[in-house]
Amino acid sequence: MEKQKLSFFKKVKTSVLDFDGYQSLAAEKISRTIIYIALIILIFSIIISIAYVCQFWATIKEVENYINTEISEIKYENYELSVIPSNGEKMLKIEGNTSGQPVVIINTEADSEEEIEENINNIKSQENGILILKDRIIIKSGLSTNIVEYSYKDISEKYNINKIDKEELIKILSGQEMITSLIVLGIALVLYMFIVYVSNILIDIFVLSLLAYIVSRIAGLRLKYSAIYNIATYSLTLPLILNIIYFIVNTLTGFTIQYFQIMYTAIASIYIITAILMIKSDVIKKQFELNRIIEEQARVREELKRKEEEKKRQEEEERKRKEQEQEKEKEEKKKKREEKKENGEINKEPEGDNA
Repeated sequence: MEKQKLSFFKKVKTSVLDFDGYQSLAAEKISRTIIYIALIILIFSIIISIAYVCQFWATIKEVENYINTEISEIKYENYELSVIPSNGEKMLKIEGNTSGQPVVIINTEADSEEEIEENINNIKSQENGILILKDRIIIKSGLSTNIVEYSYKDISEKYNINKIDKEELIKILSGQEMITSLIVLGIALVLYMFIVYVSNILIDIFVLSLLAYIVSRIAGLRLKYSAIYNIATYSLTLPLILNIIYFIVNTLTGFTIQYFQIMYTAIASIYIITAILMIKSDVIKKQFELNRIIEEQARVREELKRKEEEKKRQEEEERKRKEQEQEKEKEEKKKKREEKKENGEINKEPEGDNA
């Protein structure tokens, strides 16, 4: 009989709430397990990418409002940008209201390498940051430890931007082009994060597979590698869900857990150990039931053998009884003939009686 295939959400529920169900999960084809973890990672990547895009959109709206209130003039021409603050300061620094939002530093009047390097170091020290200089823009993202630098010349030639002022910039920030750019950014982030997390998850699965192999051997189970791989993979379901929740909470409130990665691995390890011990317990239970069945079958065979022997004995007794009756009947007939012969009646009997 073909095994019932579990749906994606049924697998999520089983891998999180049902340790007994790990036996059926372990029996899944590796191809189906790979599809499952890929879907989990894809959902994870989409949620985080949406969060980043929403953060970026909130930052853009703050920048738009900041430009309206704090900047008196913006001018871009000949691949150079000039930003003049309303308060007469040389440099502007915009800090986000919530954790994770980028710090934006605007210093288009920086005229020395030392000052520019100081601004760059300031951005590097931030989790997310944007540095706007006279001839280029530098971006630091929490997704990477490196900074990304774009020159205005390259941007201008790619997007055919020659001149821009404050009014036009505000129109760009609030226009359809920005929404389209955010959608493109979101798709790019999903692809990027999917690739990054797949690489990380593969390493986690390899390490957890070694743990599952060691635990199964200690428990006296000889599991196939496909079963070990499946158990290690499904054990990551709850840690990944907690990772998504933690990211959302961290993004909204700035709350951090110092040893979250250790907890992430510990939860998966607990699931692996518990699942294998439950499988071991189930194997012992089935072995006990099998022994009972074997004993019952032996008892039934003995009972059938006894009944068969009893039947044969009765048949043999019946056969002997009939033979005795037949022998007795012959004796009686013989005796009657002899009596008739003695009485002179034998000659009166039909010849057929002598047959």
